[in-house]
Amino acid sequence: MLSRVSRSLHGFWRKAVRTPMKSAAARLRAARAARATGGVPVAVDWETTLAEVPFADRLPPPLSQCTVVERASYRTRQHPLSVNSTTTEAMHYRPHDVDAPALTLEHLVDQFWFPKLGLVISPSGRVWRHSFLGPFQPGFLNSVKEIAERRGPDGTSQALFFPQSLARAPRIAEERLLVANSEKPNYGHYLLDIVPLIHLGARIGAPMLTWTLRPWQRGLIARLDVPAGLLREIRPEPVFLAHPIVSNRHSGVSSQNAHPDHRHAFAAILANVRKAAPGVETPKRVIVCRSLANSRNLVNRAELIEALRPLGFVAVQPEKLSFDEQALTFAGAEIVVAEFGAAMANVLFCRPGAIVVEIIAEGQHDPWSANLCGMLELEHVVLFQPQTEEALANAPRHMKDSAFAYSVDVGRLVETVRALTKAV
Repeated sequence: MLSRVSRSLHGFWRKAVRTPMKSAAARLRAARAARATGGVPVAVDWETTLAEVPFADRLPPPLSQCTVVERASYRTRQHPLSVNSTTTEAMHYRPHDVDAPALTLEHLVDQFWFPKLGLVISPSGRVWRHSFLGPFQPGFLNSVKEIAERRGPDGTSQALFFPQSLARAPRIAEERLLVANSEKPNYGHYLLDIVPLIHLGARIGAPMLTWTLRPWQRGLIARLDVPAGLLREIRPEPVFLAHPIVSNRHSGVSSQNAHPDHRHAFAAILANVRKAAPGVETPKRVIVCRSLANSRNLVNRAELIEALRPLGFVAVQPEKLSFDEQALTFAGAEIVVAEFGAAMANVLFCRPGAIVVEIIAEGQHDPWSANLCGMLELEHVVLFQPQTEEALANAPRHMKDSAFAYSVDVGRLVETVRALTKAV
């Protein structure tokens, strides 16, 4: 009941408040653009080529780039107890080769950095190609209030950037490795995209820059051995950077296809967590539950928990745990039953050969967690829950704020877990 009320309130707020506010703000920017002068056209910079230099345990010089970690590949496998999707996404869960991207550093000059989506934009309106998550969408530009649409006499519109509106923006002259791609970080993206950059920055002594950190981020960074003063926090507002160093990892490529090199960073983190919290006991069998307020709602979650309780499982809600508690919970688990979501990134702390049973509603089309488990060589069992064509059409699974509800086949889940725990 509470989850239905929460989803209804969220939907009402989105339709009645947020969407009208965003539309009104867009109209105001358009009206300002129609009156203003000096705007420059905005476009993604796909063309600029930076000089390639070897990585020498330091940041690359201006207008150059270096490869810190070479690309890698590994092969996934499909566990015999898995239940694959009946949609086209099934191809992502069959055995296949995964290409994990390299980690590059790119030294730009004279750029504006914007907090909401981490866009890096030059005064001439060029959006750096690695400063946004995933494929570029024109709607990303709506996150920058200094960008507005101007409609021409022929009815066409063009996005214009007004850098003169940022004359009073804070300015940072020294080199800074950017270690944030949003002021509202997603837990999974942060662990897979940003944490390896912070680990690198701490290792080579590179000065780093981030938006104001949240408590769980501070808890994580405290386990990365970052020297005092090396990581600077700034308020989430536009800032002008004379020497920003960005990375291809800001684009989320490492979230989709995790790199084996991640193991070094997370092994170091876990070792420090264990030093800071010795003797903490955690359950060996864990159910990872999502928040009731989340858009993907498992309607029979309580039934699932009760069905697995006799088998020794303990339910946890990761967002209610400290970072150390999350790391130790996954590190100590022999078997994890988890709903698909960002908390799956914590399998980075699982012991080799640990069993992970992942529950996914069909239509997600986002195999990052399966690739991650494959890279870590975990016993990954995926249980797709069938969805009707009507359900998939009415609630697209991987659109922002797309709310939907589904149920898990508890009988099949218990049967699967019983078969897996015989060997544990």
